[in-house]
Amino acid sequence: MNEAAGGRVVVITGASRNIGLATAKALVKRGYRLAILARNAENLMAAAETLGNGTLAIPADVTSHVELFRAFDQVAAHFGRIDGLINNAGVAHLGKVEHLDPAKLVEQVHLNFIATVYGCQGIIPHLRRQGGGRIVNISSAASRSEVFSHMSIYAATKAAVDRFTDELRHEVQGDKIAVTSFIPSDTMTSFGFGWDPALIQEAFACFQDRGKYWPGALDVDVVGEAIAHCFDVPPNVAYELVVLRSVGKYIKEMLPED
Repeated sequence: MNEAAGGRVVVITGASRNIGLATAKALVKRGYRLAILARNAENLMAAAETLGNGTLAIPADVTSHVELFRAFDQVAAHFGRIDGLINNAGVAHLGKVEHLDPAKLVEQVHLNFIATVYGCQGIIPHLRRQGGGRIVNISSAASRSEVFSHMSIYAATKAAVDRFTDELRHEVQGDKIAVTSFIPSDTMTSFGFGWDPALIQEAFACFQDRGKYWPGALDVDVVGEAIAHCFDVPPNVAYELVVLRSVGKYIKEMLPED
């Protein structure tokens, strides 16, 4: 139990699996009360049962500001307060620029960037009523050009998150709202499952031609702990930018198994 928790409530989007769920587990261990949001109700309810501690699960499409704002109101009504938000929901699709699928392009922009903006818009009034709080926006090393080939839109949306987060920080500091941009490198999750194997092979060949090497992926629980640690510091302190990278042995081959 972390004394900093003090019964505080944190909302996490995209929390039914992967980095979101790992972060939720780390925060529950510290004593925080959680509200978790995701589109898949079945997976979300299973995650809430795993987390325990009275975790509130709210199925919601975070790309809809109406659904998201309503979810925040529901959290505030249920717990009586909201102290933090982790904007974690995201998606990536492979594809050369000239062959980008319009629907997948729009999905990435909406879920990775616009939903982050909506989340911040909706949570600020709740945090202000508490006299302050904390927002952590999950970005990616892709925003810093450390990206697998043929992921231009994903990288662009995460770069937008970084720039937006920096501007937001200045806007809300007078309200005692701490803002963090958290940038993890590749992490061992189901991210990328379902990608077309042919597109992966093509992208990897391009990646190799660029002279890139892959240092290996971060353990998802390590990433979750690092994100949760952003809440360990005193209320008047913030990690403005966190970049988490693997420093393992660089390997040249990362082709998917047949």
